[in-house]
Amino acid sequence: MKRIYIVAFLMLLCTMADAQIMAKLKEIGMENIRCVQTPETTTVAFENNVYRGTYTGIGKAVTACLDGIPGGNLQMVVLENRIPRLYIDMPDSLVHAYKKGDIGLAQVYQRMRISVDTDNAMKVLEKSEKPENTSAWKVDVVIYPDLFLENNTFDELYTYAINLNPAVEMALWKGAKATAQVILPIATNLTGEMKRVRPGIITISQDVRLKHNLFGRLTVGNFTDNRIGAQLAIKYRTDNGRAEVGAQMGVTGFSAVTADEGWYIGTKMRVNASVTASYYEPHTNLQFDLSANRYVFGDYGIRGDCTRHFGEYAIGLFGIYTSGEINGGFHFAIPLPGKKWNRKGFFRVKPADYFAWTYSMVAHGKYIDEQMGKSYYTRPDENRSGGFYQPDYIRYFLIKEAKKAQSKSIK
Repeated sequence: MKRIYIVAFLMLLCTMADAQIMAKLKEIGMENIRCVQTPETTTVAFENNVYRGTYTGIGKAVTACLDGIPGGNLQMVVLENRIPRLYIDMPDSLVHAYKKGDIGLAQVYQRMRISVDTDNAMKVLEKSEKPENTSAWKVDVVIYPDLFLENNTFDELYTYAINLNPAVEMALWKGAKATAQVILPIATNLTGEMKRVRPGIITISQDVRLKHNLFGRLTVGNFTDNRIGAQLAIKYRTDNGRAEVGAQMGVTGFSAVTADEGWYIGTKMRVNASVTASYYEPHTNLQFDLSANRYVFGDYGIRGDCTRHFGEYAIGLFGIYTSGEINGGFHFAIPLPGKKWNRKGFFRVKPADYFAWTYSMVAHGKYIDEQMGKSYYTRPDENRSGGFYQPDYIRYFLIKEAKKAQSKSIK
């Protein structure tokens, strides 16, 4: 009889702790929260759609869980559109030392394990109830700034176009997302389509995660650079997230708004494809990318990128060699104002998290005339800072932010 009472008491404690952790995560705005608790281990999944930047949201969630857990091991799964991206593991000794006050957050971040491998934790979470504070069917209206700048004429220093591109974005079922964007011209010295209100990225995408760190995405719709069609991408990441290999293939046609025909969609389809490899060097926060490509208009080439991550800022250089022609330039992603955007109900209006821009060195000659090196984006928020789930990067900047906060509190 005593054993029955003890088991019942432990189950009651687990239920209370489970509710407390979920309440803590809800309090800071986390979504798609799931929790499974045993006397030894707490396993929780969450998704950050409130805080700008991956490591900021993870840091808030780690603190909330440590405050809500009574003790034991802590396992966390970081989600993106309900797809698991990262696994975080803190043993009982680490949790106990933090709650006792022997160590601070910087030491927790330093000692906790971060991995891309989420398979075992997700098996545990299969026993959980339905996710709480779900992101499904919630609507965001996101305002994206857009700048086009090119030196390709002799009578003007630069041709330019400044646009505001609001997009309606909605999470659908697990891994699925709908996007509908319109391009609103603000100022330009160009003519034709660049002066017209026109459709931007209008897509439905489906992300999947398979076992052993395999990720896939299928996107169908209207893309950037006047392309419409479908693209399939797949990639594999190592457990530590430093190395990544992938491939993608797209089949697209021409899409543009004309004065005579309105929204014109061409019938000729073109195939593009690429094979990519990436490596993240943790000591310098440098990301190296190399790809072999068949570009949209049939030319074959290679591209190399080197990107330096400064917290939420990413600045990089690139070079392209295709069909005997060389191009290069730089790209960057910088955070826009607003570190936190709460959701109230099912509708939210917010600016984009980042402004991303790429400048190409070559803007005339054969490279431009034959449209070499042409590619496109399938999402309006594609950049090298947003959604960057690299374990070393996240750990480094979590520790840096924790030490900064600690030094401020001492002063």
